[in-house]
Amino acid sequence: MPSDQSFFDKLLLLPLFQGIGRGEFMEIAERIRIGFYKTNHEQVLVEQDEFCDVLIFVLRGEVCISRVSDNHTYTLTEWNQQPMVVQPEALFGLNTRYTRRYATTHSAEYIKVDKAAVRDILFYYPTFRINYLNLVSTQMQQASRLLWRPMAQTLGERFVRFVVARSVRPAGRKDLEIKMEHLSDELLDTRLNVSRMLHTFADNGLIEMKRRHILIPSLEKLLQGV
Repeated sequence: MPSDQSFFDKLLLLPLFQGIGRGEFMEIAERIRIGFYKTNHEQVLVEQDEFCDVLIFVLRGEVCISRVSDNHTYTLTEWNQQPMVVQPEALFGLNTRYTRRYATTHSAEYIKVDKAAVRDILFYYPTFRINYLNLVSTQMQQASRLLWRPMAQTLGERFVRFVVARSVRPAGRKDLEIKMEHLSDELLDTRLNVSRMLHTFADNGLIEMKRRHILIPSLEKLLQGV
């Protein structure tokens, strides 16, 4: 595993390692096994519904994140270029399976820590334990708040809310692969009205439409445009 200062600095960008000193991290690294990986091409990190028995930290590189709906009628894909932890909430609890597919798009660096080692870190290092609780609690609170927001008043707002509710981050590039009839069913409106709404967004440069794909270059701009 790399031991230079730049590697440690990358770890500090991750929420689970914030507040942990270099000495404490080296103690953790000596105590448990940490796998460090580099890739120069597309690499699948986890598949949707795969059993979660490891915690993955992406230090550098772009990650493509996608999820297929439970009824297999649509897929939402998004991209993240920031350091991230892959679904820490899936490591414990009732359902310990990944809910999304994560894959690097080109060169990337990441580390893996198995579940038993994560339990040891959580037990012996309070800073890491507090960070883990804060991260999972924040995710739960954000998901809960979505349910209590006022109902969308327009079809365009319902579409944007549909995408936001299914995104890991309410920002960045998205690709919604869906048939028009399935989208109209999800939005509780006619196919004609949904088509008109999408074309209005496209005319304003907020989305791009291709066969069975709705490309959103910037979800932030789409949120501002409704």
